[in-house]
Amino acid sequence: MASLLELRWMLVPFLACLILSVNHVYLGIHVIERKVIFVDLALAQIAALGATYALVLGYDPNRDLLQVSLFSLAFTFVGAGAFAIARMRKEKVPQEAFIGIIYAVASAAAILILSKSPTGGEELKHMLVGDLLLVSLPAVVEMALLYGAIGVIHVIFRNQFLMISIDPEGAEAYGLNIRLWDVLFYMSFGVVIVKSVAIVGVLLVFSYLVVPAVIAQMFCGTVMKRLLGGWLVAILASFLGIVWSFYADYPTGPAVVVMLGIFLVLSGIIYYVQHAPAKGRALANTAALAIFTIAFFWGLSTFKKTTPASVSVSLPSVDLFLNELNTNEEVHQLDAIAHLSELEDPRIVPALIDLLSRNPSEQVLEAAIAALKKQQDRRAIPALQRVARENYDAFLKLSIAQAQLALGDREGVATLIGILKSEGASLARQEASQLLEQISGEQFGYRGDQDAAQNTVPLKKIDEWWKGNGSKIQWDGTAAKSRG
Repeated sequence: MASLLELRWMLVPFLACLILSVNHVYLGIHVIERKVIFVDLALAQIAALGATYALVLGYDPNRDLLQVSLFSLAFTFVGAGAFAIARMRKEKVPQEAFIGIIYAVASAAAILILSKSPTGGEELKHMLVGDLLLVSLPAVVEMALLYGAIGVIHVIFRNQFLMISIDPEGAEAYGLNIRLWDVLFYMSFGVVIVKSVAIVGVLLVFSYLVVPAVIAQMFCGTVMKRLLGGWLVAILASFLGIVWSFYADYPTGPAVVVMLGIFLVLSGIIYYVQHAPAKGRALANTAALAIFTIAFFWGLSTFKKTTPASVSVSLPSVDLFLNELNTNEEVHQLDAIAHLSELEDPRIVPALIDLLSRNPSEQVLEAAIAALKKQQDRRAIPALQRVARENYDAFLKLSIAQAQLALGDREGVATLIGILKSEGASLARQEASQLLEQISGEQFGYRGDQDAAQNTVPLKKIDEWWKGNGSKIQWDGTAAKSRG
């Protein structure tokens, strides 16, 4: 149940993926029809290059978000014009070749710029995979409004955009200015890309645009069916990727990309078997390929290098992660907390306590509390008691109470009772009730699906029990039971 409650942190990233899916699948259908598969990857890289150039000029992506976005947009508009010009009527060189060259040059330029930055490696990683897990609800709302506005434009001019993508010769015969509509399409495309890259990175943007559209193209004939099929694939892969990343502790963005890749492989197998002249032979070929793949990786794994017992493996310095805690960037703080929770050093707990005193974001606070719980150091108790008195939501209060109890602080029971008396989420209150009954060994009859007024009798019983036993109760967090 506790792990299920923690999944709430994935709700906002999933909403972001949902919005990305709705918008990018539609644009991906255009990309597939135009046979310019890497145009999205190239535009995404150009947008990232614009943001990188803004960094060189002294702009901070955290404090100067508008200015950095404008730089990305300016670069993207130039790229959109270049792609529209590169679409020749009788091309001797495929447009895809120009797109690939632009992508390579933009990538190399970004690497050159970041090579002079002390945090270049981290910035390059952010450019590729983004920070999907750290996306905020206001950012998701802003993204939805922007994509909605772009969507309205594409609905109004859907016939023109679809015609120049599906049948450019027919569009030209109809009298459409192909070059003009291409520029308008790529400019609207670029606006979407700039926003998406800033949130989820280049790789996930490319995957959302191409993979669902390719799968839909395999099985669906009309544009509407491809749109619906692509949406289904993107949303389902996003959900499974996010859940997988949560339980396996993988980065969320790359996990969604890999899940989309798995969907593509499975879809390819189904398509191959469905359209094979001899389905039995196709199934046999598929099974043989699966066996070969398993044997291949198993065979390679037998050559795993063993480290002699006398050779010690050097670990990253604790000082490096302690310094990351002092930055103002959430991604660095979360990364540092994740590493420090696995290490042992007397400086870790004081550093985490100091981080709590700086009133960090709820995500950083949640991670720091979990790390303090894992450290099993009673020096953290006063800091946990302080944050327990703050006005946080019921889910976060529950995490605080669990950390207090894990350290043997009976005030964690008071935090649980406070949750029960609040108007917080019913699921959090129900979990707090179950934990309190486990500690006390009594049944109070509290119901999480009812508010405090409806739980007057159970709350009175709880208050009486706490008044009579609060000073005596001792909670063994390691054994998860009361003692004494």
